[in-house]
Amino acid sequence: MHVPFQENATLEIFGLVLMLLLITLANAGGLSGAGTNIPIMLICFSMEMEEAVPISGFVAVTATVFRFILNFKQKHPKNEERNSINYEVVMITMPCVFLGSFIGVWLSKNVVGETIKVLLFGLTVSWSIKTTSAKAC
Repeated sequence: MHVPFQENATLEIFGLVLMLLLITLANAGGLSGAGTNIPIMLICFSMEMEEAVPISGFVAVTATVFRFILNFKQKHPKNEERNSINYEVVMITMPCVFLGSFIGVWLSKNVVGETIKVLLFGLTVSWSIKTTSAKAC
């Protein structure tokens, strides 16, 4: 288990500031920012994947709850009678999200090795960077 500010406090403070900045920008864009935390925790805090992923998941849930609370009663920009959040889509997609998360966690603990996890994470982040950059352009 990693104890903060014991080994390299300067790098960890840099990591905290970077995490704050990236999470702020991601939330401003409508994302949780949790995916950006994992490489920062691996590099700046010398964590293992088993430590970084649950912390990142906690950040994602927390950011999502705060964003939901702030947007709960927000109205649709083109139709004042509708909410901005389409709860019908949420009800349809959430079972797949929960099942996919359950299967992914089970595979991570029982089937997939550390190297495969890091490679999958790298591919996912690369794909995310590519698609986000394409949308930005």
